[in-house]
Amino acid sequence: MLAKIRLPSPRNQIEANASYLVIEVFWAAFMSAVVAFNAPFALRLGATNAQIALLSSIPALLAILITIPAGRYYNRRARRMPLVIRSLFVHRLGFLLVALVPFLPLENKGAVLIALLIVFSSPAHFFGVGWNAMMADVVPEANRARVVAVRNMLLAAVVTAGTFGAGIWLERVRFAANYQILYIFGFATSMVSLYYITKLRAPDAYVPPAPAERSALSLRERVDQARQIFVDQPDFGRLVVNTLLHGVGLWMIGPLYVLYFVRQLGATEGWLGVNGMMANLTPILGYYLWQRGVRRWGERRVLKSTIVLIGLYPVLVGLSPTLSVILIWTALNGLIAPGVTLGHYPMMLKICPADQRPLYLGVYTTIMNIGAFIMPLFGVWLADRVGIAPVLIAGGVMCLIGSSTFVWRSLQTPDSLVMHTVVVEPVPVAVD
Repeated sequence: MLAKIRLPSPRNQIEANASYLVIEVFWAAFMSAVVAFNAPFALRLGATNAQIALLSSIPALLAILITIPAGRYYNRRARRMPLVIRSLFVHRLGFLLVALVPFLPLENKGAVLIALLIVFSSPAHFFGVGWNAMMADVVPEANRARVVAVRNMLLAAVVTAGTFGAGIWLERVRFAANYQILYIFGFATSMVSLYYITKLRAPDAYVPPAPAERSALSLRERVDQARQIFVDQPDFGRLVVNTLLHGVGLWMIGPLYVLYFVRQLGATEGWLGVNGMMANLTPILGYYLWQRGVRRWGERRVLKSTIVLIGLYPVLVGLSPTLSVILIWTALNGLIAPGVTLGHYPMMLKICPADQRPLYLGVYTTIMNIGAFIMPLFGVWLADRVGIAPVLIAGGVMCLIGSSTFVWRSLQTPDSLVMHTVVVEPVPVAVD
């Protein structure tokens, strides 16, 4: 009887995981296209500029509070997949509730929508720490370049079509039924994505033995723990500081794009859909080209060559008084941004010790989100006083200067012969 039972070989399971990851991202991409209209939906429901800023800053504050404890929690768990799946489901459930907001008998429904999005961002932070740490175990290093390239190109292709189609849909169907149906559709496709995530098979993570400790660390002990990480891994400190300086200007102007497009330049949902299409169409070519660049020149060189250019996008947008010209800058930025993604995150995975990766990622995310919490509020406050376009330009210049640290304060970790996995975009890049 036992002789007749044929268990899948490791090679077959590896290929199955790769297939599930590709199928999963196809369905998840529809939800990503819907999310692109979060801020426009809130604006149509009466949200103020300050409330749009909160949509960027408060989730960052929650990430500060969640990510390091989440990293420590994952570090003590050998089986991480169930936690990843549950947290992702709760996060995506929030988008179904968003579809019900127009039914509420309230005057400022936009504020309620923003509150829902903020509350349900909490499980997303918990999910992100576990997912990023787990992905290195799901796909072996030799297969990562192929899997990440296919995932990112497919994601960009579907989001391209999705945002374009969503923009047309939102313009042609009566408000607010147009947004409600769109969000219900996005939630349904995200559940298909979640189904394929449940089919992934990851080995149990190694849980290093540790001396007995209290279940909760004091704030001082957490700070000391984070400081020790920088001592143990100096290159981790370089990456954190460089990325923080790169992102400060971009975080400051993050909420301003939609305000500039909709309130100052009069963009419709149709134009926002076209702009989203351009933002996701050119990265398909960008991922193809920069993947070849990483193989030829290595992650560090590609990172240094591309990250210093990201700040050009907000400068050019701020100098452009018409929507048609902005589409050109969005397309060009889409060609450059994949180089940052394919250079930055592989270095992060390599720098973080495998047995402490969740904790390292938690520290990194917490520090990044300190800036992401403060700067959007400051950016909207400043824009209300000097104008949106000047602040966009200032944020771009800050990014250009901060990104130069990757050139003169370069990472020392050697490049890989094979590119590592890129799961999410942890570097703050210009959004639209």
